[in-house]
Amino acid sequence: MQKKIIKAGLLGFPLSGSLSPGVFRILSGLAGAELRYEPRECAAAELDSAIRSAEAEGWAGFNVTIPHKRAVFKMLDLSDPASRAVKAVNAVRFGKKGLEGLNTDAAAILLSLEENGADPAGKDAVVFGSGGSAAAAGWALGRARSASVTFRARNRAAALELAGDLAGVFPKTVFSAAPFDAAGGAGIFVNATPLGMYAPGRPPAKPGPGDFCLDLAYTRSGTEFLKAAAAAGAAAIDGLEVLVRQAALSLKFWTGLPGGDIVEFNREALKLLREKLGG
Repeated sequence: MQKKIIKAGLLGFPLSGSLSPGVFRILSGLAGAELRYEPRECAAAELDSAIRSAEAEGWAGFNVTIPHKRAVFKMLDLSDPASRAVKAVNAVRFGKKGLEGLNTDAAAILLSLEENGADPAGKDAVVFGSGGSAAAAGWALGRARSASVTFRARNRAAALELAGDLAGVFPKTVFSAAPFDAAGGAGIFVNATPLGMYAPGRPPAKPGPGDFCLDLAYTRSGTEFLKAAAAAGAAAIDGLEVLVRQAALSLKFWTGLPGGDIVEFNREALKLLREKLGG
């Protein structure tokens, strides 16, 4: 019997560095499904028409990446607590109640920290950025009971707004904003900017031994940020881990797949992805 074809995709701009199509090929193979996953670049003015076209073509849902995570959140008819808290979404399905959204970034970041032995509880954290990915990281750190989270961003107004929003959700964590190049250490550093993936360079973090660095950007050979972290003796968690976990959660959100042990499913998918990339 022929497998049912599942259609989904990725909306954002730019998408030239995205590995999501390859990740979903791996995931669908492991899950025994036939998934057709299409990246579609679209500017802000094209976003609404891109979503309507995807629905008309029978997509089960789609992922959202920069710069549309907050714009799409405003279009949702139903959303999860993380999406509502940070006003950003990255996985959407065409559901019975209209557009239904899930912030799988937040859950994937939590899983990546936990499975690498990084316990944020009681630790100070720095998140570089103030967009949707930074918001998801801040939510994950607040949920994990970090002592403090500082958003270091060039857009200070956005960072202050984000800190204020999350302070109302997690009152036991101190949220604040600071300039992008501010001094100061932390136990956990998260890069939630395009640096290292869509733009050259790395955030001005100075980690040391025992610190954890998570880069939401990713490249085939590793980002400058994580190479510097490893050289300084800090633990380095790359964006591929987050990518695989959020993709598996997206697939489950759209279709009910994958079944079974999702942790083992993620590990096998990540192993296959690294083999494919030669790393």
